[in-house]
Amino acid sequence: MKVLHTADWHLGMTLCGRRRDAEAEAFLTWLADIIHREDVDLLLVTGDIFDNGTQSARSQTLYYQFLTAAAAAGCRHIIITAGNHDSPAFLEAPQEILAALNIHVVGTAGEGRPGNTFLLNGPDGEPDLIVAAVPYLRDRDIRRSVPGSSIHERAGRMREGVRSLYREAWDAACAMQPSTGPAVPVIITGHLFVAGGTTIDGDGVREQVAGFIERVGADIFAEEAAYVALGHLHVPQTVAGIETIRYPGSPVPVGFGEAEQQKEVILVTTMPGMPAAVRSVPVPQFHRLATIQGDLPTISRRIHALREDGGPVWAEVIYDGAAIPGDLMGEVTAMAEGTEIEILKVKDARLVSAALSAYQSCEELAELTETEVFERCMETADIPPDQQGRLMTAFREVLRELDADEPFGGAPL
Repeated sequence: MKVLHTADWHLGMTLCGRRRDAEAEAFLTWLADIIHREDVDLLLVTGDIFDNGTQSARSQTLYYQFLTAAAAAGCRHIIITAGNHDSPAFLEAPQEILAALNIHVVGTAGEGRPGNTFLLNGPDGEPDLIVAAVPYLRDRDIRRSVPGSSIHERAGRMREGVRSLYREAWDAACAMQPSTGPAVPVIITGHLFVAGGTTIDGDGVREQVAGFIERVGADIFAEEAAYVALGHLHVPQTVAGIETIRYPGSPVPVGFGEAEQQKEVILVTTMPGMPAAVRSVPVPQFHRLATIQGDLPTISRRIHALREDGGPVWAEVIYDGAAIPGDLMGEVTAMAEGTEIEILKVKDARLVSAALSAYQSCEELAELTETEVFERCMETADIPPDQQGRLMTAFREVLRELDADEPFGGAPL
């Protein structure tokens, strides 16, 4: 059976206030085409289909239109499991109707119900594959707490609860094996953070299991599994160096930290008695994201290069020059005028560094005057001495206006 594995679509997400629906639609159209061209039998979507539990009408339309397109493309089975961003109730609401189309949705797990287990037949009607579909595990699904226990003890019980639930899922899959003939391959799904996984700063991924800042080991999955289909981490990767335990990652960059990352979906071919064959299929970039970092001349050159490349770009600018621009946002925005480059975010790295240093300092803020705090900020940001005097004069003027309770420019604050 040929399986396509994807996850973390985050339909309905935004970036700096810009909706990403056009990118989502382009990806889903591309995905339906891949299903057709690769003659995919089973589509596995392992969580975070939506970006939040309150889905917009547009996101819902994209979701259901895609399911229709995937079925029309020849996909005989679709299995969808909920992630931590999803509303299990919303996903499961139409499950009886969807099941009639061989689309199965698993929103919740729990004691005595480790997700759902499906025995899938091939075109000849013979069993070809078993899927133990485990969704994101919430605290109530694996509660193992004891009154009076410490947070470390509770976390340990949570990890054991996860391990126990996956044993139950494996046992349920084994119980579905045909009584005659070769054993049918088993795929296990999950939406969680497995130890050793790689993340990107700012991707919003929570390093937690059921609310605890903990990771589980890859040994919670049965070694006999043909493939383990995971979701939650946005970086495409294997787990513990095992080719058959995979995160496909998010198909559309969720933030600027993923801008240069090659996105992918995973194709898995299973056959009784044979190891699964796994290969990656690169996903095109449907709207270019770029991070531009440097002083003003460097930023200008980079914007010029992006303009020469052509096409629309959403850009993040990180200024790390020594001089203090009078109007950083204005100067950067002016550089992009007349181009298809839209500056969504401008960040002064020196000020961020100063803020972090102040946060890490043991010195009490109450022990410093306003001007002393400002002096330390200038020192930390390496402001040139010839600029420090002018800045301090302007700062003191601001303080005087505040002390006199005079609104800036005479206008109401």
